[in-house]
Amino acid sequence: MADAGAGSRGLPGDDVLHEALEHAVAEVFSTMVGKFETLAVDVAAALPARGLAHVHFDREAVVEFRGVLEGHVTIRCNADGALDIARGLLMLDAGDSSLSIEEINDALKECANMVTGHVKTRVLDPLGGCQLSVPFVNSVATSAAAARDRMLLYKLQQGVISVEIWRREATATAA
Repeated sequence: MADAGAGSRGLPGDDVLHEALEHAVAEVFSTMVGKFETLAVDVAAALPARGLAHVHFDREAVVEFRGVLEGHVTIRCNADGALDIARGLLMLDAGDSSLSIEEINDALKECANMVTGHVKTRVLDPLGGCQLSVPFVNSVATSAAAARDRMLLYKLQQGVISVEIWRREATATAA
């Protein structure tokens, strides 16, 4: 992420974006995913204290935004976290594991899209035209223990996810 203060030209800083992201996650997850718990702000201390230092993320859903600010929102999760999100969005029982990889990935993309859409409406749209990319899923291999500052970590019913927002000011195009 860029600096924590307001950017040039009156653009929102990281604190504003981070707060909007927290609000978006709370709203989307409470209505669409179900049970979730925010892990402590001190990620380095929270993981071992909760027995989660071993958690690895194996996929991420990303939605990019473009306009005066450019960047992306990323939701990373382990297999259990991905299933929790998919079951929540599809309103399935907690024990239902009969979902295909395609269904799980579609649910992750939709979740990332909804979270980014909330950030767009709350913070980015007032700046002027902001466009979102089509959500996409990547395979990743990263540890929750490698958590970065400002990463939001959540414990779902069975899994763990992280949510991050990255931004940069749009570069001026040559006329």
